[in-house]
Amino acid sequence: MTKKEVVQLAQTFSDIGVTPEELLQIATTTKYPTCFHAAWVLENILLPLPEALDYYLPSLIEHIPHTSNPSVQRHLTKLVAYGLRRITDRKAARIFEKEFWKTNLEPIEDCCFQLLVDPYTKPGVKAHCMEILYLLSTKQKWIAQELPFIIENQMELGTPGLKAKGKEILKFLKKQSQNIKA
Repeated sequence: MTKKEVVQLAQTFSDIGVTPEELLQIATTTKYPTCFHAAWVLENILLPLPEALDYYLPSLIEHIPHTSNPSVQRHLTKLVAYGLRRITDRKAARIFEKEFWKTNLEPIEDCCFQLLVDPYTKPGVKAHCMEILYLLSTKQKWIAQELPFIIENQMELGTPGLKAKGKEILKFLKKQSQNIKA
């Protein structure tokens, strides 16, 4: 499928009432390529609708640890990174923000750390996991202490894109650390 076809399919699914939750259920199956296409369509439904992404963020987070397909992981971690960015930038509705921080985030933290250090994880997934962990570190200070070492280690053998993302996150972590000390 092409990007244009996926965008059209996302519009069609939205028009006929297929919910993001239904697509998420399909995306987390092991039936390839169906799971990949469902995740890709889901991304193209939720990214243009940030308020919907706010609503489905806890569900996305819940499903990532149970996803083994690298392509699906890339789409879901991208959605979670965007959703978390909305929460930390205070663009999400306050109700979503309050409820989000009450969620048990330990499974997604553990999953992102595991994906980040796994040598078989695709670079795109690692980059999104770096961002997710950085964004979680705004509330979970222990992550900010552990993350720089792991990122530096990943950058040594990483792709150019992963190295660039690592530099960006390290810069943010350093700034965050300086703001805490000030």
